[in-house]
Amino acid sequence: WYQRRVRGSGAASFSSQPPKQYGNEETLHKQEEINTEILQPKAEKLVEDEFRKREEDLERRERQLRDEQKRLEDARVYGDRVPNFPPLPKFFPCTPCFYHNIDFDIPPEHQILVRRLFYHWQFTVFCYLFNFIVCFALICGLGSDYGSAFGLGILYAALFIPLSFLTWYRMAYHAVRQDSSIRYMLFFFMYGMQIFVSGIAALGFGGGGFAGWITAFNVISKNGALGAMGIIVSLSWCVNCLAAVYLIMQVHKTFRSTGQSMEKASGEFAASAGSNRKCRTSSLEKSVNWFRTVTVVQHYNYLIFHWSYEWS
Repeated sequence: WYQRRVRGSGAASFSSQPPKQYGNEETLHKQEEINTEILQPKAEKLVEDEFRKREEDLERRERQLRDEQKRLEDARVYGDRVPNFPPLPKFFPCTPCFYHNIDFDIPPEHQILVRRLFYHWQFTVFCYLFNFIVCFALICGLGSDYGSAFGLGILYAALFIPLSFLTWYRMAYHAVRQDSSIRYMLFFFMYGMQIFVSGIAALGFGGGGFAGWITAFNVISKNGALGAMGIIVSLSWCVNCLAAVYLIMQVHKTFRSTGQSMEKASGEFAASAGSNRKCRTSSLEKSVNWFRTVTVVQHYNYLIFHWSYEWS
């Protein structure tokens, strides 16, 4: 009996019959539909999202490698910093005066700010040139009453366009490039002057060389087209002034975030003055030594000449 019991249990335990599936065929069919319509699209979406993330990561890395390759190529080509600004045609008699390359000179985290400053300088050039055109139109349309405005408009365009590049844009460019506190301070001062000039230009006092709001409202009753041009140049100067206020705040944030301060600027100024004093002292010592050498040589020649004269 025990052997029959063991044989029966072994046969039952090693039975090859498939397990029973509970539920009717309709329920199993609905479960398959749920798997097909809901679970499978979700899985495919997850796979697509993962593939998209990997593709974006690869594109980002490729872009970084391309930028780094361009930076290295610029370093190889412009290692001696060949001037390339302003970009002049080859047949032009003058050559570029400055080396300007934001991608190569400026750290990546500050390139957007420097580009905005460069665009603002270009807009400032447009404002000065457009102001000159309006002043020229005023003297052509309304006579010699606006002769002073025309003359000052020429002066402002010829003087302030290069000065704006040298005094505040180039100063900010080198301040960010060299991480110099004293250049930041000079930029803040000169850019503040630019904001003041933009505000005066937007007002446009009569005969002041700027066709601002006051000049535009005085002219619009005499000539509507000239008045409209004056309003456009006034709006341009207003936008210029507001953009300058925004940018100086952004530069001040960068100034603080990079650890710059008045104390550091004072230290840089003192170090620069000390190095210049050392150079002057060294030059003076060389001059004194040269003078002493020349004096000794002259005295030696005099003795030789006198000795030769006595023996002759």
